[in-house]
Amino acid sequence: MSASTLTYEPRRSAYLALLACSTLGTLSSTIISAPINVIAHAIGASPRGIVFAVSAFTLAMVVFAPVSGWMCQRFGSRRVLAGSLLLMVAAQAGAAFSQGLGFLVVMRALQGVACSAVPPAIQQVLGRHWAGNRARVMAAWAAAIGVGQALGPPLGGLVADTLGWRWVFLTHASLSAVLLVLCLTVVPDVPASYAPLHVSGMATLLVGIGALVGAISWLGQHGEIAVAAGMAAVGVLALAVHTQLGRTSAGPFVPPGLLTERRFVASTMAAGTVMGCLGVAIVATPLHLGRDLGLGPGHIGITMLALALAMTLAAPLSSRVTERFTARRTLRGGLVLLALGLLALPLAATASGHDTVVALTVAALALTGAAIGVVQATSALGLMTSPAAADGVALGLHNMLRFTGLAVGYSWVAIAYPTGNLSLVYGVPVAAVALTWAMAGPTTPSSEPSAERVFHDHR
Repeated sequence: MSASTLTYEPRRSAYLALLACSTLGTLSSTIISAPINVIAHAIGASPRGIVFAVSAFTLAMVVFAPVSGWMCQRFGSRRVLAGSLLLMVAAQAGAAFSQGLGFLVVMRALQGVACSAVPPAIQQVLGRHWAGNRARVMAAWAAAIGVGQALGPPLGGLVADTLGWRWVFLTHASLSAVLLVLCLTVVPDVPASYAPLHVSGMATLLVGIGALVGAISWLGQHGEIAVAAGMAAVGVLALAVHTQLGRTSAGPFVPPGLLTERRFVASTMAAGTVMGCLGVAIVATPLHLGRDLGLGPGHIGITMLALALAMTLAAPLSSRVTERFTARRTLRGGLVLLALGLLALPLAATASGHDTVVALTVAALALTGAAIGVVQATSALGLMTSPAAADGVALGLHNMLRFTGLAVGYSWVAIAYPTGNLSLVYGVPVAAVALTWAMAGPTTPSSEPSAERVFHDHR
């Protein structure tokens, strides 16, 4: 069904269904953050082990994101989105019956595979059928992600406290089933197009990025530097082969120029950085609140709500700020706020008095969440106004690197949190934010008259 054949009400319901799918994708990651300690105790997992279960989800998203992007272009966005929701139902139901860490890790990985298709499918549909106001559409998309962040911790904590942790996964499976029905009935499709699969290019890319991210995850779990170094070497070699394949008769993996275009580079770097910071915040903070302050899942969920609500509220405002001050200024301002929020989190933990620590943590989470919402919406706008938005594999690569940031954030918590030094846990992400700020370019007045020309070079 094309956009021209949709009446206003079905079009609105389709738009809401797509945003709900974005919320659900985020929810699949965040719903276990509040009951993370309860789940770890129930299956006998160590802190590093349960963080690995969280990381497995993101690692699978990283590896399969380019494949999912290609599938959306080759088979049609709605069909791929429906298949991902069906797999999500099965994987969430399987996780509910986990008896040990190994099986939970497998089910979380399958959930990550399913979730990898959600962003490119939704981005393609929104870009095709709601292209009239990209700034507000992308802000709404970022806000929907914030809703997932908002609902996940309190919903997971409430369900775990009242029904038990297994129902956390069953609840998500039920929501996925409802959205599957909506996807098949109201969401318009982006027709499939001819998209030959560059098999060798895809394989070397997946092995390369997967091995590098896996090396960081392995280091976080076991601390065996030799094994991690070996995996990293495999990753570097695979990426080197991937680069050489682009010079053969088969041609480049992605059309030349798309991946080096300024808007794509700036958007992808900002998105990866902000997702890494988000990963640190949503794992390290609940661990600190539960293990150091003794808060239960419900209380942790309510506390973490500050981060997600701020994300949800700030994202829609970013479109108005962008229209007034240009996207680059908005992006760099958001990065400054993000650095301040991350610096405030370890400082809050040093305050005297239990209630004071919680109150300051809430304030720091709110500042961090607002900054994440702004940067996420602005980087999404930059992506959707770049030529790469029309290429499924390029969209997949963007999301692969975005998910890589999240996986690195999770792994960094596994590496640094056992040291007990929260300044170290949050300090490294601050350095990454500073680098991204520097790479975003100057904030001097440019020739950009509107948000639609986001991230263009200065004249």
